[in-house]
Amino acid sequence: MECKVCGQDNPHEAHFCGNCGAALVVSAEPPGLTVVPTYPVAPPAVAEKYADFWIRFGAAIIDATVVWLISLVLSFLIRVIPFLPHWWLSVLVTPVPVGLLYYWLFIGLRGQTPGKMAFSIKVVNYQGDRPGLADAALREILGKLISTIVLFIGFLWIAFDDNKQGWHDKIASTYVVKVESRR
Repeated sequence: MECKVCGQDNPHEAHFCGNCGAALVVSAEPPGLTVVPTYPVAPPAVAEKYADFWIRFGAAIIDATVVWLISLVLSFLIRVIPFLPHWWLSVLVTPVPVGLLYYWLFIGLRGQTPGKMAFSIKVVNYQGDRPGLADAALREILGKLISTIVLFIGFLWIAFDDNKQGWHDKIASTYVVKVESRR
């Protein structure tokens, strides 16, 4: 399916363009017939509205607090259990490795961290599905490393981008969208 904004070829089942992130037009008729285009139907749990910078920042604060608490508890447990080798385990339970594992697993398996759940936002790929572990690793490890190294400009980019994507989102072709209420 060709994107009407940038001309990129996308899979037929895609809801968003993999290149520019624009919503793709879906037609219900077989190819060859001229019909009035309709906008794609997003998966039931996903609204087509992108989450803005401040909502994502609030979710990041919650997640950073959770990661810090997990690291604190694990550090304490390592110190009180006498038969564990403290020197190398204490390095593994610092906030950086714990945070990498936390973000990678939550985003890859659920598309949401607890902070994102609290703000009703979700990470999706261009088809509107959760990213999976491979794309989550690309987004959470490589993408966020690059976004951080350049003085956090990759994260600030969210505030100015039309699709509210940071550099880590662009690298992994992901979007952060608001989740509809299921009430």
